[in-house]
Amino acid sequence: MKIKSRCNFLVFLSFYFLTFSNWSLSQNSVINQGVIKVAEKIYVLNDYGCNIAVMVGHEGLLIIDTGYGEDALKMDSVIKTISNLPVKYVLNTHFHFDHLGGNKKLSEGGAVIVAHENTRQRMLLEWNIPEIAGMKYPIIPPYPVEYLSKICFQDSLIIYLNNEIIQCIHFSNSHSDGDVIYYFQKANVIHTGDLFLSNGFPVVDCYCGGTTDGYIRAVDNILKICDERTVIIPGHGAISNRQGLQDYRYMLAESRTRIASLIKEGKTVNEVIAADPTKDLFKGGESWLPPKLFVFTVYQDLSKK
Repeated sequence: MKIKSRCNFLVFLSFYFLTFSNWSLSQNSVINQGVIKVAEKIYVLNDYGCNIAVMVGHEGLLIIDTGYGEDALKMDSVIKTISNLPVKYVLNTHFHFDHLGGNKKLSEGGAVIVAHENTRQRMLLEWNIPEIAGMKYPIIPPYPVEYLSKICFQDSLIIYLNNEIIQCIHFSNSHSDGDVIYYFQKANVIHTGDLFLSNGFPVVDCYCGGTTDGYIRAVDNILKICDERTVIIPGHGAISNRQGLQDYRYMLAESRTRIASLIKEGKTVNEVIAADPTKDLFKGGESWLPPKLFVFTVYQDLSKK
């Protein structure tokens, strides 16, 4: 493998089951329960807290995100139903614990963890955020070394593995300050992490560097990479495509416009939530994430400006 560096909250609220696009899972191959083949050599596990991507090849396996810690053993056993080859690399999209709970299990098996440098730094700190719109979240202590990335980068990285080219691209101050997408160039597959959720509203982790405007900019830049045939693996929810991401972008931007207008009128956060500014914006049915949590974090972010 060659690695070329080009340097130079909320959290687990995101596992949803509805989709923005009219993408059909019949376009992909369901291998067994919770495992979907989305392209040659690329599979998705969707039952472990987030969407976990698995790339198979003669040089070994590459995994993107590792779900919840309590599911690590089951996740590892399911990966072995896809291939008995060793896991060589684990790529984390960001630091939220529903995306990296299996890191320790896989690193103890010899996998090297790769992430943005801010992800590693966040994992070395306690995660303790205030109550959000009536919801209190658990305190996450600093992670042991077995969970941490051994390879870190700043702006971007290219990984050459299994005759594939994987672009690792950081989008600063978006969902958090360490979000990365992974683009399989030859397969035309993108794993967005929580920069795209196909089943509901996202959150802006404004306590850890996330911003609404940065989130929208990130989606704009991902759209520039996509074409009509790109397969998009969201952080949570059903496999999607460019149209699904475009719909998501509209929802984000329109939500921002409405919330900013209410802030300009002098509304308090509770008044903005009561106004229900995201009404009718999610077209996939009921969002698993209560919209008030999204509204709260956007309000917190925009009211600082």
